[in-house]
Amino acid sequence: MSETEQWTIQLPLMVNRAAPLINLSSLSFQRNRRVWCATFKSVFGLSIESAVDLWILVAHDVLKAAKLTKVHFLWCLNWLKEYNTDQSSASRFKTSPSNWRNKIWQMVRVFNKMDVIDWESRFDNWRNLRPSCYVDGTDCPINEVRPFDPSLFSHNFKHAGLRYQVAVAIATSKIVFVAGGVPCGQWSDLKMAQHSIVPHLKPGEKLAADGGYVDSSVFYNKVRRPLTQAERIQNHILNLMASRHEILNGRLKDFHILRRVFRGSMADHHLIFKAVAQITQVKLRREPLHCILNRLIYQ
Repeated sequence: MSETEQWTIQLPLMVNRAAPLINLSSLSFQRNRRVWCATFKSVFGLSIESAVDLWILVAHDVLKAAKLTKVHFLWCLNWLKEYNTDQSSASRFKTSPSNWRNKIWQMVRVFNKMDVIDWESRFDNWRNLRPSCYVDGTDCPINEVRPFDPSLFSHNFKHAGLRYQVAVAIATSKIVFVAGGVPCGQWSDLKMAQHSIVPHLKPGEKLAADGGYVDSSVFYNKVRRPLTQAERIQNHILNLMASRHEILNGRLKDFHILRRVFRGSMADHHLIFKAVAQITQVKLRREPLHCILNRLIYQ
């Protein structure tokens, strides 16, 4: 069966399964599709079309896992999107808190098995090694520990947090690298890059990045006081890449579990981030970042 045929079959099945969870009928999907789809996205964090794309990718692992179904797939998406308490979510979806926790964590592990982030895809429609992609860090809040641990402190939101690194392709809407889950106060962006992404670079390859990555042998950064036309062009290009990357960070944190203080174990947070990154990668197929190729100027 082709992917198109699979998709055609799975769309109405997804609508039927999701309808009672969002308090709408499956018939209203045809009668008032715009409202139905907007409600679905607000509850699950992605469009119904992207949800079907995602389901096709993970269905084998879901069905192979013990007692997991499409309902549990949707439960997990809702948890990542809204990050309500277990008691609140269990009551909403008419299950027990213990069953809720069990199923969503099984699904998180299924999402982690996906393999949609490919480092080599940084060269899709792009041949330049210098730079090959744009990299930046993002911090996610976690519960404060007692006594206070300065190694966890994030200056971005004045709270304990874990830091991650995300690289995005320049010519396509693709995440090409994800790493991290390290204490914000202990790991700078540069230190994390040196231990994660830099060892994967080809000879002569450089990355575009913001001012937190001060190493001219590996990174292109903005010139503080541009004096020449070439320096002004470099700053212009890096500004375009940086603003586009901030939009990507916003897409990741559309899933409130990365925006709100994480209530679970610090050791499990990296599973959440990787799951959200993989889901976001699938979303980008239908909701790509804006293209900047026609605005890049080269000397």
